[in-house]
Amino acid sequence: MDTSATGAQVIAAALRAVDVDVAFGLPGVHNMALWPAFKAAGIRIVGSRHEQGCAYAADGYARSTGRLGVALVTTGPGAANTLGAVGEAWASKSPILVIATDIPSTQRTPDVYRGVLHECTDQASMFTAVTKAQTREINAAIHAALTPPHGPTYFEIPTDLLRAPWATPDAPRREPVVDNPERIDIALGDRPILIVGGGAKDAGRQIEFAARHLGAPVVTTFSARGVLPAGHPHLVPAPAHEPQVTSLIARATGAIVIGSDLDAMNTMAWRLPLPARRVAINIDATDAAKNYTFDQVIAADTQAVNEIVAQLPSNKPWFGHLALLGREIREELRQDSNSAESIEFLEHTESALPAKSVVFADMCIAGYWMAGHYAVAEPRGLHYPMGWGTLGWAFPAAIGAATSGRPAAAFVGDGGMLFAIGELATVAQEQLPITIIVIDDGGYGMLRFPHEELDGCELQPVDFVKVAEGFGIDATLISGVGSDYQHALTQAASRNAPSLLHVKAALYPPRTTSPRWPTK
Repeated sequence: MDTSATGAQVIAAALRAVDVDVAFGLPGVHNMALWPAFKAAGIRIVGSRHEQGCAYAADGYARSTGRLGVALVTTGPGAANTLGAVGEAWASKSPILVIATDIPSTQRTPDVYRGVLHECTDQASMFTAVTKAQTREINAAIHAALTPPHGPTYFEIPTDLLRAPWATPDAPRREPVVDNPERIDIALGDRPILIVGGGAKDAGRQIEFAARHLGAPVVTTFSARGVLPAGHPHLVPAPAHEPQVTSLIARATGAIVIGSDLDAMNTMAWRLPLPARRVAINIDATDAAKNYTFDQVIAADTQAVNEIVAQLPSNKPWFGHLALLGREIREELRQDSNSAESIEFLEHTESALPAKSVVFADMCIAGYWMAGHYAVAEPRGLHYPMGWGTLGWAFPAAIGAATSGRPAAAFVGDGGMLFAIGELATVAQEQLPITIIVIDDGGYGMLRFPHEELDGCELQPVDFVKVAEGFGIDATLISGVGSDYQHALTQAASRNAPSLLHVKAALYPPRTTSPRWPTK
């Protein structure tokens, strides 16, 4: 092992070995040695304005690129400030790595609080509930984050070791989880259906082969949106929550659930009527079967779907024209006075945004519509905080995507925007290609439904245009989601530069939200 490199250099080299080229950081007196080491290794550090923003941006980068997202934070409160964002990454199985410093090793007394600046008696223990691993071995942390099922990990190093000689560890090994997946031994009947989750988001070719071979429609969870492009003849163009889609699933004679744990949000708290015959394909067999029972669970990477499905007899498609089904659902919603404005919002948004945009939808009413109904053209083209349902996630997460070069759009409410508004400084400084759409209904709109008189939902108005302009970002005020909104969004998204739209509109929640789920 090479012992000439410092701890900071070893960390940077380990990250470059797995193709990390950007990290998100907030410097402090304890961790500043990482900045020159990362620069020398060819890793760009994008400076966030709050540690939670570092972790959110790392999450957005990981989700949009499929690569490791990295957050650099300092000791004690700096590390602690990431916990909410790390929890979202954990619940959504997003591969991020939090690199935090600890107090100098020479000042540490085990299990004793001595009053050193930023000291915790056991800083790593704060992360035990929301990470796959907590370690002082950098390659072990990287390996754990990138090994399916993915998830966040925490790496810690005493600050004095960043500048001290440190033995270079061996590179992590990546081993296949399943070499020879088993066969499906369940007869699925003549009306099979595929239900595809986030674990298969990168298996578009495999899902398309399975759908065509089996003649099966494909229902996607929120996390899998884009695995087949909008308009694909086998893609069900609406979430399972819509009654027409629920009915389609109920008509199927058998289901193959791929890369999903069928959580409460995607199944209306397990009210979704799956066919009696069920097979799951999942990297984690226990995770696959924790919510629904299955006749067979195959532990395999989703890249093996072709091999597994090819052994089954081929079928002709048994369903109707799915594009027509999508139009029928939208037309029904358009005729509903509560939903008509939301359909206008969706269609104007779809017309305005370039197909290659990476869209981030927050936990707000506009975000719920985007998450369930926006027509996604490409894999990893839409992201939604399904894990914890974390308010204020979309804007800082979109920063991570924008650093990869793809234009990003973040749909947030007037409440959620205030959670990380300081990150406008990051966007301005880095001149990131991100369009922020703040849908302002004057408060926490979702909490008003169905409690119109509930106290605490109203918010003091904020002039987001002036706020954005104060950071040097172009901004526009729009009333409603009509043609003026579409024109302004088209213009903003075409600039390849930071923009903010402050949209005054109050939308009604879709059927994907829990207060509108069926009671039985």
